[in-house]
Amino acid sequence: MRSHILAIDLGTSNIKALVGKEDSGNCNVVLPGHRKSRGIKKGELVNLEETAEELDNLVAEIEGMLKNINFKRSIVGIGGPNLKTCLSKGVAVVSRPDQEITEEDKERADKAAQAFALPPNRTLVQTVSRNYIVDGVAKVKDPVGMKGLKIETECLLIDAFSPNINYIDRLGEMVNLKFDPKIVLPFAGAEIALTDQDKDLGAIALDLGAGTTSACVYEDDEILDLQVFPMGGDSITNDIAVGLKTYIDIAEKIKVNEGVATKKKVGKNENIDLSVYLEEAESSEKISKKFLAEIIEARLSEIFDLVADRLKEIDRFGKLPGGVVLYGGGAKMPFIAELAREKFKLPVRLANPDIEWYRENPDLSFISVLGLLNLMLQKKNGPMVESKFFEKISNFFNKF
Repeated sequence: MRSHILAIDLGTSNIKALVGKEDSGNCNVVLPGHRKSRGIKKGELVNLEETAEELDNLVAEIEGMLKNINFKRSIVGIGGPNLKTCLSKGVAVVSRPDQEITEEDKERADKAAQAFALPPNRTLVQTVSRNYIVDGVAKVKDPVGMKGLKIETECLLIDAFSPNINYIDRLGEMVNLKFDPKIVLPFAGAEIALTDQDKDLGAIALDLGAGTTSACVYEDDEILDLQVFPMGGDSITNDIAVGLKTYIDIAEKIKVNEGVATKKKVGKNENIDLSVYLEEAESSEKISKKFLAEIIEARLSEIFDLVADRLKEIDRFGKLPGGVVLYGGGAKMPFIAELAREKFKLPVRLANPDIEWYRENPDLSFISVLGLLNLMLQKKNGPMVESKFFEKISNFFNKF
């Protein structure tokens, strides 16, 4: 049965949505949509009424273009700096007399790993399996069909601040959408931004959003680390507003139209005509484009330094042959790859997933929501704690 699937990224700057269609496991995008965000700060909901109004309008626009389709359920991304990760292990005894490992044995090991005591006000939102160990010797990705007495699993558990999850559920109720499954947004973006070779060699996927910057590190085809930093493109805009003594909306326009990531790429005599952006500015009033670049480079360097410090903590700084893969709205900044290459001492490139729709519509800000859709269609993500993803995946499609 072919069904339409709605994926939503509640971003700080924009709410982005993609409608996909189940089609032999391929990521077939039917329709994109986006709307300016309200009520969202640093990837987390702060005003439900404002966000609900914008999301309701966006879904209505999408349904208006897709005749006779009314969405009651949606995949949604979970983000924000309150995401935390930890490693956990689970053990299960093989149940069959002939010692053949089954899918049920693997699921019991996964559930044992999820039985982790979280601090108060924390909710487990996703489990990402890293590997399985059979009888303490064989380290494999999928042990089903192997022989053994005991199976162990090593998982990365990702938890969130419970009130944030409750806000998302309340938002869904306000717009008549059930958000299920909830998938960690940085993981979804990294899964599609990185190639299989990147994940095997070792690479970091960096999502440069408006309110946050997210980093996912992979090596040996395993996710090693996931971090969200509370700084992003809005931090740059704020610095420009202060430096130029202008309004935030004007600073954003100047950043988008005139900004570059490094002052090395700007000539000494290049200027910006402020009268293009400010009605009250005189035609002769100009600012140095190099000065603007210095502001942008300083804040971007600070963000990259936070990521670099984290790589040093996990002993991966300068040790990821797959390099750095950038995506998100902030990755559109001209010459950002050059600055990142200088900071990380690694090869750097912009994400370019091998998806037909993306090849025709290359927009780095849609990578995360495309990752949500791709995970759902290809069933590549780890078990969703709340939705029991692997147990009844077919029911998700049938309920649209």
